[in-house]
Amino acid sequence: MKAKIILSSLIAASILNSCATSKPVAVKLSGPQVTASAKELVRITDDVVAEFQPCLSPNGKKLLYVIRDDANENYNKWSIRLKNDVMLPGFTPLIGNKTDRPSWIDNENFIFTYYASKPTIAVTSTNKLGLTYIGQNAYGDFDADASMSPDGKKIVLTTTLQGTRNICLVNKDGSSFTVLSEGINPKWSAKGDKLLYTKLSGDFYQLFELDLKSFQSTQITTGEQHSTNGAYSPDGKHVVYIGTKDKFSHLFVMKINGTSLTQITSGDSNETQPFWGVDGNIYFASTAGARQPEKITNNKIATMFAKTSSNNISQEQSAFSYPYTDIWRVQPLIVD
Repeated sequence: MKAKIILSSLIAASILNSCATSKPVAVKLSGPQVTASAKELVRITDDVVAEFQPCLSPNGKKLLYVIRDDANENYNKWSIRLKNDVMLPGFTPLIGNKTDRPSWIDNENFIFTYYASKPTIAVTSTNKLGLTYIGQNAYGDFDADASMSPDGKKIVLTTTLQGTRNICLVNKDGSSFTVLSEGINPKWSAKGDKLLYTKLSGDFYQLFELDLKSFQSTQITTGEQHSTNGAYSPDGKHVVYIGTKDKFSHLFVMKINGTSLTQITSGDSNETQPFWGVDGNIYFASTAGARQPEKITNNKIATMFAKTSSNNISQEQSAFSYPYTDIWRVQPLIVD
């Protein structure tokens, strides 16, 4: 039986943020540098808190994203916000602390990580109170990154089992838990027949694609740089991912077969967690021009992930570790 719990902090989706919790410093806000292979760079957020993991609704109108408020401690740092209109100012503080990594199920309901006694997977709606856990208990030591298959029958997630991050499948009702592969950051293909994910290969993280019919896994990126946070284009022909070499991380786009590799962002900023929306734009978090609080007491981000012996957990954590980030979007110029 699914356990249900009511959260007093779940706010109706019509409430807009009219007063900021922190007063930002007046600073000049710049944007990420984009290459000639991109156009229409637009800032979506510019709050003082760090903002991560943008996720556009299937109808292309609403945006879920996560904030990390370092004025709070441990898992209380994390909460989910909603923009009812991507391009209008303001936001809805949708769910209280201890929630992150949202993914839309449809245009109203979404799945996310809830930090209970153990991080676990739950479902809620943008216009109703309460949440429903997926399954009766956590599947491992740190359940996260859950998303629903396009046909609404399966959920992919990651969890820690015996010190290793693994990609797993469960039914919509939480039953039939199956471990697929070691790895992180799983993303469904448009048809729901494949998964894109990140795994350590030699000295570098690379993107892999898992065929859910044959259960064969294929490495689709190579080279002496980390390739992480992959996501499919809406038509499934291309992928966007984060390429990290030396000290900067930028957006790259390529065909699913590994050809036509194109760099989208450049310069002295770091980009992370891209999401390719149905509107053709890539939404992502960037350190470029982000606002900063008046006083920085500690630049170290507390460890908020399960402690394991696997290197995958360090890579997963790094995507959330930048002191300041904003949400942006850009439209790639695709070469067929």
